[in-house]
Amino acid sequence: MSNYQTLLDVNNAMNKMLRAYVNEAVAIRFDLPDVDAAQSDATISVFLYDIHEDLQLRTAESRGFNAGAGRLLPGWVNVKCNYLITYWESTGPATDAGNPDSQPDNQAIQVMSQVLAALINNRQLADIPGAYTQVIPPKENLNSLGNFWQSMGNRPRLSLNYCVTVPISLSDKGEEVTPVKSLPTTIGPKAPVSPQAISGALRAQLIVALGGDYDARLAMTRVNLDVSPVAASNGSAAEITVVLRVSGMTRTESLAPMITIFREWEKDEVASVTSDGYRIYITLVDYADLTGI
Repeated sequence: MSNYQTLLDVNNAMNKMLRAYVNEAVAIRFDLPDVDAAQSDATISVFLYDIHEDLQLRTAESRGFNAGAGRLLPGWVNVKCNYLITYWESTGPATDAGNPDSQPDNQAIQVMSQVLAALINNRQLADIPGAYTQVIPPKENLNSLGNFWQSMGNRPRLSLNYCVTVPISLSDKGEEVTPVKSLPTTIGPKAPVSPQAISGALRAQLIVALGGDYDARLAMTRVNLDVSPVAASNGSAAEITVVLRVSGMTRTESLAPMITIFREWEKDEVASVTSDGYRIYITLVDYADLTGI
């Protein structure tokens, strides 16, 4: 995702999501209304009040490599965008218990119920790969709800705190890398590529096969790929045949797609190509120790 369009894309995706659930008569704006001005329409305010890097989602995953282009893929960080979503009525506050705004099914409750339905049914934002959302408790960034509502004219109202975590690329261009082409002199039918390099190539290919987005990278965080034995295929130095053993944990929804990919690799298909151009063939995939969580 481009660094320059990220917030615009998130706002547009949220607007599209909310508009699909909220009554058309209710306006949606991405700022705070003027508390001293009468609102011409009932309004939902979607106010972005805090942006920061999500350090809890940092992983030790290395940068991927594009063998065709000879470049490392750009690095990325996870950024949290915190929103305050509030409802603003088009008229003044109710002054008597018989007013419709004072009833259990008042318009504020109806509209915010629609907003809540939109938020909890869209854990991922459309058209933004890797972005996920959650409704969260009030943040300390607002100082305190009492002080916040005091600044808003002492008119507390129903509000939802909403967080969007989105991956942002550190650079639009990958770093060019010169492949190492020296081959070790060994005795026996060993391949000219280390098991670690083959595992890395298979991991990168598996991420691509799973979608290549943030969710795919997250699914691979605790997955281990080990190859053995490593040997040249049919005497060809450019083809390597391995047995792949997969262990660790992944998300339950990612387990079945991974197994499907593993089975495809076993059908004499090239599973991956290393940075040096070696084609990797898989004769067997043992994923008995891979579990879903």
